[in-house]
Amino acid sequence: MTTRSDWNTWAAGRESARITDWLREISEPDWSATVNHPLFDALAEGRLSKGDFAAYMVQDYGFVDPFTALLGHAIGQAPSMDDRVVLGQFMGMLTSDENSTFQRTFEAFDVPRAQREAPDYLPETRAFRELLHDTGRGGRYAEILAVLVVTEWLYLEWALRVTRVDGLHPLMAEWIDLHDNHAFQEFVTWLRRRLDEEAETLDDASFARMAERFCDTVVLERRFHDAVPPG
Repeated sequence: MTTRSDWNTWAAGRESARITDWLREISEPDWSATVNHPLFDALAEGRLSKGDFAAYMVQDYGFVDPFTALLGHAIGQAPSMDDRVVLGQFMGMLTSDENSTFQRTFEAFDVPRAQREAPDYLPETRAFRELLHDTGRGGRYAEILAVLVVTEWLYLEWALRVTRVDGLHPLMAEWIDLHDNHAFQEFVTWLRRRLDEEAETLDDASFARMAERFCDTVVLERRFHDAVPPG
């Protein structure tokens, strides 16, 4: 299911077949279940309580540190300065704008400092953190790109899908805006293109590892969102 032969069979007869489209398809039903998760509808429709939103953000913030480290590994392994510039710019956004949203949410919703600095992570959060660490420590560039494509493309798709209500809490609206804007859409487009390109250069074993990493990441995204407060 995740081999180059599987990809070649899927692509045969399709015009403009893309590896990232194939990866998304073989990750079903977990991909669609995550994009259409009721958590995001509750968030956009104002049905997510402040306490549940804060709890969700505490868990999600647990990914920022290992995700930043993963980006660092990506920058180090990138084959060109062009790639390093794009990834570095995204790193800057993550450590400034997105980090600011988290910190202001914790302040606004009175999240205790102890909970911010040493949270009680859900098992699903710990599993996802471990995947990020493992990919950074041992993954090749294409495997790292596969994880980045999943995490960013999924968030873009749910943010584009939901319809927010008038009067939504500003911080909840800001969380949606971070994943539904032109710059973020351009970054996801770039990630997909680069993974398509890099995957084509891989040997069969590396290709299979990349595809497995993509699917594993989608599974963990679904499990995480199933575990956090649904609103």
